[in-house]
Formats: sequence, structure tokens, C-alpha cells
Amino acid sequence: MDYFNIKRPINFGKDYKKLLKKLGADFWSSGSKIDKFSTLIPEYKGSPPEYPYVDDGTYFYTIGIKSKKAKMKDYDVEYPNVGVDPPLRDVNSISDFKKGFLTSRLDLFDFNKMKNKYRSFDVKNAKEDDIVSIGTLSSLFMICCYLRGMENFLVDLAFNKKLAEYIIKEVGEFCIEFNKRELSSVGDKALYYGTWDDVASKDGMMFDPELFKKYFLPIYKELISNNKKHGLFFGFHICGSVHGVLPYMIDAGIDVFDVVQTSAKDMEIEKIYKLYGKLVCLHGSMDVQKLLVEKTAKDVKKEVKRRKDLWGNGGGIIIAPSHEALPDIPIENIIAIYEEVNN
Repeated sequence: MDYFNIKRPINFGKDYKKLLKKLGADFWSSGSKIDKFSTLIPEYKGSPPEYPYVDDGTYFYTIGIKSKKAKMKDYDVEYPNVGVDPPLRDVNSISDFKKGFLTSRLDLFDFNKMKNKYRSFDVKNAKEDDIVSIGTLSSLFMICCYLRGMENFLVDLAFNKKLAEYIIKEVGEFCIEFNKRELSSVGDKALYYGTWDDVASKDGMMFDPELFKKYFLPIYKELISNNKKHGLFFGFHICGSVHGVLPYMIDAGIDVFDVVQTSAKDMEIEKIYKLYGKLVCLHGSMDVQKLLVEKTAKDVKKEVKRRKDLWGNGGGIIIAPSHEALPDIPIENIIAIYEEVNN
């Protein structure tokens, strides 16, 4: 906003359209979680996190996942470190679990009061340019990891499958029922369902893709099917080298693949277009690790043009940064994306 000499309001959510007009951007996403797509969340009636834990801004604290304040080493930026002190880390067998340890929390949410974190918004009075989105608390693998601890849960998947199955089943039942209540409340008003699950690293899957297919995919298929019955587009965010899982999710019916981490193994944009460009809409792909940080605005424009040349005028790509843009990215490189898209 400083770049365009726009006065910064206290509440950006009330005055974002000036910036969109200057950028030539299509929309601003006022989401509540990592991919910023879920614009509506139900009111939480439970207790706030107790010190030293904090509200992580993604609603994970509402299901017992703990977060603490952390600070980026090189910048004056605070963020919640999600998943500290996992509540299930000391569980050794199924008998140690309290029945319904997660699904019992569903009644702590009031789905008759769906709200937006960033601005006053009444879904009943949604305007034509409002894109109503849902999809909070639906990251199956990551919820399991945050509850159990990632190392513990990966070990469970490899060596204690009965325990892993039990946790996945409970998390899956929670996610499905949570979504059913979302749909019951605003399904006729919503357009988009966004979820994320970082099951891959920059070099490939974090565990055997067959385990994803066996344990997680059936739950995702049900989640996708339920949303499609209400006419919602389904977006799936996954970082890293995703070839071990993306074909399964495309077959299951996702409409959008976010974020397209081109710096990961075998994730060059031409390869992604060849494999998936005609099967699913892409969102992202402008690399925030190297391209936008280290290259010039001219280089950024060349990368945008590569995408325009691949997709042409046929649609199928939403050009955007591949993840959150941090302070080490020159503002000129962000502006360059929009300038070339609109060229």
C-alpha cells in the first residue's frame, strides 16, 4: 500500500479494493488458515489456550493442538509455532485413548454463527464479487501429526499401524462431521472448499504413497463428494514434490492444486503442465524460495510469460506466489507478477 501511496487503514478488510485495483488482482482472500481460502469459520464456544500457549490463528487450538509464539530469525515477525507439546505423544496403545477424544469437541462449535476473522461479513448478504469459502480443520495427516507429534506418527505409520489407523479414523470422523455441519449452515452460499495436507517434502512423499491411498484417500473421497453435492469447487494445497499423491487426489475429484512448489524435485512448470495442466486448475507456482527472493523483476516477468505461453487463453491456472510472501521478497518482484499477468 505504501508502494502505491495508499493510506493504510486500521482494518484492511474494509478497504482492500483500492489495492486490488492498483495491482490488477482478481480477488483478495481473507482466509483463516495456511492457504487463506477458508473465509468463514464457526464460532468457537470453548476455552482459549492457557499460557504459554497461544491462539494459532488457524483454529487448531480448538481441537487441543498447542502453539507457542516464535520469531523469525532475520525479521521482526512473530508467528505461532503449531504443534508443540503434542497431547497424544505419550500414548502407547489404543487402550490409552479416551473414546471420542476428538469428535467430542464438535459441540464446542456454533455452525449457526459462521464468521470471517478479518471483516464483518454476513453470508446472507454476500455480494456478487464475494467468494464464500469454507474448509477449516480438515488437514487429515497434519492434524494427526500435530496431535501425536510428527516423528511419532510417522513411526506409527511404519511400525504401529493399528494405532495409526485408530488416530486417522477419529480425525477423519471429526473432519467429515465438521464439514457436514459447515455445509448444512452455508453450503448453498459457498463456492469453494479449500484444505491442505503437507504429506510431501521437496524430495518426495514423507511416507509410502500406498499408505496415503489406504488410510487417507477414502476420507478425502468422502469429503470431496460431500462438497460436490453442494456444488463447491474443491481445492487441495500441498507443498513439495507431489507426484506420489496428486494423481490420486485428481482422480478423487479435486478442482484446484495449490501451491505448485516449482523448486521441489521434478516440479518444473513445464513438467507440471504436461502431467496435470489439462486435468486440474493450478494455483500458485511463482517460487517464493529463490525466484522472488533472488531474481530481478525482469526475471519474474519471464517466468510469468512462460506460464502464459503454456496455458494460453484456455484457463486452468491462477498465477500467484507459491506460498506466503515473506519480507525478504523485494516489493518490485511482487508487483512484476501482476504487471506481466495483465500485460
